[in-house]
Amino acid sequence: MKKITQLSFRTQIFLVSLSLVILPSVILGIFAANKSASTMVAEYKSSMHTITSQTSLSLDTLLQDACKIADLPLLSDEVRKTMITDYQDDYLSYAQDSTMFRSMFRHTNRLNNNLETCIFQNRYGFTFEYNINSVAKQNQIYENIEKWESLARQASDSTYFAPLQKDTTSGIEKTIIPMIKILFDRYDFTEIGICYAELNFKSIEKILTSAGNTQNTLFIYNSDHELFYSSAPVYMQEPEKYEKLLSSLHAFVTTLQEDTQVAESELEIGTSRYFINACINPTTQWQIVQFVDNQEITQIYRANYSSYAQIFFLCILLGLILAAVISGILSHSILLLCTQIDSLNPENGGQINIKDCGSNQELQKLILSFNRLNERLTRSLQQNYQIQLNEQKMTIQMLQFQINHHFLYNTLNVIKSLAVLHNVPEIETISLCMSDLLRYNLEHFPVARLEEELLQIKRYLSIQNIRFPNKFKYDCNIPAEFLSMQIPVLILQPLVENSIEHGFSSCEDDCYISISCQLDGKHLHFLVVDNGTGIPADRLEKVNRDCLAGNTSEVLNERGHHSIGLKNVAQRIRSYFGEDCGLVVESMEGKGTIIDIILPVPNKNQEK
Repeated sequence: MKKITQLSFRTQIFLVSLSLVILPSVILGIFAANKSASTMVAEYKSSMHTITSQTSLSLDTLLQDACKIADLPLLSDEVRKTMITDYQDDYLSYAQDSTMFRSMFRHTNRLNNNLETCIFQNRYGFTFEYNINSVAKQNQIYENIEKWESLARQASDSTYFAPLQKDTTSGIEKTIIPMIKILFDRYDFTEIGICYAELNFKSIEKILTSAGNTQNTLFIYNSDHELFYSSAPVYMQEPEKYEKLLSSLHAFVTTLQEDTQVAESELEIGTSRYFINACINPTTQWQIVQFVDNQEITQIYRANYSSYAQIFFLCILLGLILAAVISGILSHSILLLCTQIDSLNPENGGQINIKDCGSNQELQKLILSFNRLNERLTRSLQQNYQIQLNEQKMTIQMLQFQINHHFLYNTLNVIKSLAVLHNVPEIETISLCMSDLLRYNLEHFPVARLEEELLQIKRYLSIQNIRFPNKFKYDCNIPAEFLSMQIPVLILQPLVENSIEHGFSSCEDDCYISISCQLDGKHLHFLVVDNGTGIPADRLEKVNRDCLAGNTSEVLNERGHHSIGLKNVAQRIRSYFGEDCGLVVESMEGKGTIIDIILPVPNKNQEK
């Protein structure tokens, strides 16, 4: 019993039920109920397969006979001559050849009585007609030739079979298949004319009528998957009534492949179930679909199931009782798990001991998943707590910077006034820039627009250019569409300051700093480039590692001053935009440094 309880819940229920009579009795009942139905299904499928194949074969025979008529110019030199002759100045010969054509068609139609009308049109536009009894019929045929000639030329065999047409020109309604074929000379393969023929569909309809019954229905779709024939007219007369069935059959015919002989499938429409088979006629590319509503099979199923209803009821009742007892036993472990969850102590990480909750496999997986989830949540809370501490720390620092800021502003204004009084424009510029720098640092927190950050860099470089005239060249290439995006304050100036303080410390002139941006998928890359002394390889590796790890501990530079540094900038970027953002440093000693700031592409809501 101990080994069974170690299995999954589903396996335990299955084994206990299998030890009784439920499974054998259910299997025997289903087998007996389906035996008679399967026999009828096989008979239906065989009958449907035969009808569909015979319909396609008869259609092929009918259409191949029409193609043989169109091949007369290839078989008879007399007919070929008429197709390449210009009768413009010899109407007597034209009349004689027309009589010859009609006589030949009459003899041909004795072997193929499905031919209704036929017209040959030679390369010069002269026609030879058979069995056209009215001008209306003649005009209709010429309209059909004009309408379908281009489709025949596009066909691989230069032959086009049009959808079924209703013809009432003779006073009797007939269903016909129009065919148009482009004719070519058998000697030089040049085009010599067009053959148009109309075939009576009556022979095919006889097969469909003889095979049809109250359940079987046959559809014919054209090469564009449009339904144009139904052995039961009600489907075409009231399509809205059978919309679901017609749409399902249309979806089925679109999946047919040309090399499939007879495809079979089943459909369930509401409470009805249909057996379907279909094939593609190789000559016309029409889809012939036959389906049957299995009401009779359903009745057999119901009769068999009613015989075994009592047995099924007893088996199900027994199964429910067993399931209730077994689930009660198995739920004991779940209750233990709930007790463990309610008594978790968050101080020790909130981990559940698997041994205290049973040995079921699914339960063990659930406990492991819960422990992993709890561990991730704890780690996430710790990270969020650390981020909040960092933000609070920055806020306190900003408050400390604000102490006596009015005194600093007044002092800078006094220096500016003295510079104007003594005509020293450099000191005036430095005073203005320093005042703006201080005001920006105090008033913008924690985010600012990119345009304001770039203006802050210009103020800083203005002071440096006064300190070191003509030493620095600054280039900024940022598209205007990104200037309004929100970014954490002071993430660009520290990087420019590092370039000047460290990258250009040993350079006297030709110091170049560039800021540009590039789009890469979902990220926006701001590149801060300088041509300074670069960073040693071992130092560069440590900087990138610290930036990736989020090490924000303050360091002292060579002058003994605290530096915000690359690591602080990287941490603030990740805190604001997420872990997939940050910065990467590339450098080569003696060549320069590239700092890649990776930010998400701003949306319209962010650009405010």
